[in-house]
Amino acid sequence: MKAIIAEDEIHLADDLQRRLRRLWPELEIAAVVHDGVAANAALAEHDPDVAFLDIRMPGLSGLGIPGL
Repeated sequence: MKAIIAEDEIHLADDLQRRLRRLWPELEIAAVVHDGVAANAALAEHDPDVAFLDIRMPGLSGLGIPGL
């Protein structure tokens, strides 16, 4: 399984990444991004099985990303 994390607050993204690595060690975190535009690009590039998307981010909201 492959995932991306999109969170504009860096400390929250880091915390989520740490927790996921501890609780779900077989999950590959392909990208950690900090805005909606980068999240959209990461989704297209990595084709993850799971995406952890912040709802309010600069550029695009996690709910407004095309193709979801």
